[in-house]
Amino acid sequence: MLFLCPRLLIATQCFNILLSSPAFAQNTQLQEIVVHAQNREQNLSEAPLSISVVGENEIDRWNFSSMEELQQLVPNLKIFSQFAYNNTLALRGVGTYSRNIGFDERVGIYIDGIYLGPAYGLSQNLLDLAQVEVLRGPQATFFGRNNIAGAVQLISSDPDSEFGGKVLLRAGNLGTRILQGRLSIPLAPDLLSSISLGQQSRDGTTTNLFTGQQLDNRDRNSMRLKLAYTPGSNFSADLSIDRNEIDESMLIGDPLSDTFGVMADSAAPAPFQVAFNTTPTQRVTTQGAGIILQWELSDNSSFQSLTGLRETEAATHNDTDYSSADILHIIYNEDYRHLTQEFRFSATVSENISYLVGLNYLNQRGETNRHALAGSDAALLGLSAGGDIWNAGLVDTQTWGVYGNLDFRIMNSLSVSAGLRWSIEEKQADWIIDSTAAPLFGLATGAFRDSRRDSDVSPTISISHDILNNAMLFVRYAEGFKSGGYNLDYVSSAIFPGNLEFDKESAQSIEAGIKGSMLNDRAWVSLTGYHVEYRDFQVNQFRDQGDGTTVILISNAAEVETRGLELSMDLNLTDNLVVSGNMAYLDARYSRFMEGGVGGTDVSGNRLDAPKIQANFSFDYEKSLSNSLLGFLQANFSYSEGYYVTPDNINTQPLLGGGSVPYGYIASSETASLKLGVQDRQESWRLALWVQNLFDESGVNSRIRDFFGTVLETRTAPRTYGIEATFQF
Repeated sequence: MLFLCPRLLIATQCFNILLSSPAFAQNTQLQEIVVHAQNREQNLSEAPLSISVVGENEIDRWNFSSMEELQQLVPNLKIFSQFAYNNTLALRGVGTYSRNIGFDERVGIYIDGIYLGPAYGLSQNLLDLAQVEVLRGPQATFFGRNNIAGAVQLISSDPDSEFGGKVLLRAGNLGTRILQGRLSIPLAPDLLSSISLGQQSRDGTTTNLFTGQQLDNRDRNSMRLKLAYTPGSNFSADLSIDRNEIDESMLIGDPLSDTFGVMADSAAPAPFQVAFNTTPTQRVTTQGAGIILQWELSDNSSFQSLTGLRETEAATHNDTDYSSADILHIIYNEDYRHLTQEFRFSATVSENISYLVGLNYLNQRGETNRHALAGSDAALLGLSAGGDIWNAGLVDTQTWGVYGNLDFRIMNSLSVSAGLRWSIEEKQADWIIDSTAAPLFGLATGAFRDSRRDSDVSPTISISHDILNNAMLFVRYAEGFKSGGYNLDYVSSAIFPGNLEFDKESAQSIEAGIKGSMLNDRAWVSLTGYHVEYRDFQVNQFRDQGDGTTVILISNAAEVETRGLELSMDLNLTDNLVVSGNMAYLDARYSRFMEGGVGGTDVSGNRLDAPKIQANFSFDYEKSLSNSLLGFLQANFSYSEGYYVTPDNINTQPLLGGGSVPYGYIASSETASLKLGVQDRQESWRLALWVQNLFDESGVNSRIRDFFGTVLETRTAPRTYGIEATFQF
């Protein structure tokens, strides 16, 4: 499918040209990758699950500066970061889209095994990372709550034992500027340290015709400090402190329709043009610390303690009528704090038997304060100028988990891994809503307090069979759960307070595959087939209450099935040519879903909002220029098939004043990136020219319907290009 795309045929031509140059070399083996997917270190070829790894070299090679860009290299990964408090990360078609603090994620994000927290984990800068691990399918046994679709592990780089560092400078059009550096400083023979700093900025890509400002700019600062203390062979302590700051002109998207049909000038005159009287902004600060202590109790056993403390403060300001009229703008203030503590004990009983047991605790507090402020033109929507439609509240969450995993080898080539987690989660919600300033909207007014308790037992079992020298076949069965929660947003009086709560959802997954090194370690191949069933799937939908009223709420309204294939391959064709590629086929559908509640539409069999086909192809070519210099050429080509974003699988949305706008379908897209440069053979410096979105494709990344029904879309950033330099010492 990838090579049927006209522009991606360039990849084939480049590939053929490069193949004609050098002959096969003898030393072309790929290096083994160590992963942390099951709370312990193991070779990628020995981990019996579907996992993709993006290493430090790949992050640097493709100019990755944010989490969203990882989807170029990871099958069945979709990341959409609309704004700081509304991020979406989906695996195999299942993710989270909600601005509701009572609604948890479906994919957890971790750094060095420590939970980063809801939504804002996607705002992490890819600073000083050794690798990123993407685990697909339910991961409840090892990671616990709300990893029902998968988990993402960020592994930070350890301090070096010698003084040294690395600096990256990048500049380009659209005011692109990235400065990133890392310095390792040995403080003592048993105490190592490193500090990493990063700053990235970019001018906006969208013009606000009303103010003349550029929106959708990027301005982010990051820092990470690490200390590694090893006073002896039996004990080690690692401390990590990080901070990320975002201060940007937020852009939800270009409006395609007006609000309630009364503001015709809100329609975007052209792509990358808007007319807002209020400048939308977002300011987000995430910071935290992690302490990892490890004791080697004997030659065959160890004990580990992981402690994490994190805080996120976010403030966003949005022009909610999306027009030049002064009607309505919303201010969101959110604050998350959480503490995690985990203890792990692992032991090897014999050559064929080992086990791991763990205890996990999380205490999380999420607070929000939201104001919808009516402006001088508010009468257009039946509001009083100066009115404040607001809600505020908090959600306290406590989670306890106990888990264990047993690995045993039945024979030389056959192994079994079985795990089980018991989880208990308690939530308390306090909520107050004052909507008296907007009587025509039918919004609720009052106070709400409630608590709920969920429990779950999540098993995992995998069987693996070694074949050839460095490859294996595996089958894995896993269950997972996502805790229940509350509709804590601007809500209709028709559901307040009795219908604010929704129950947990669960998943059962089975996958089988083959992975490992082949062709005398010149090739790495991973092929996985899977089938997942979700029960009591939590859906954010427009719902008919049966009394003549319609509300927007999250409810357990559907059963979902996903099935597909994932293929990844790396091939060292010669000692100076590496070819990589991946392809994903996904069939994700509502197996049973009555959209809209009573008297609604049966959308059973319709597709979820995920592309059916995704593909990626890249190559990395080096050529000797002299005894001291190497030239290199890197290229990446990606394809994503079109898909529907609404359960009804309808392409357009009608307008109140007549006509319609595109809404429900996002067309297929193709992107390409290139990098050409030179470096010395000792890799002490590197100089390169780069270009992203080579063909300047203006594709659509997302379409959403906002609170008042306005349809908005975000688009692929225009072609960017520039120069970069890397220095190591």
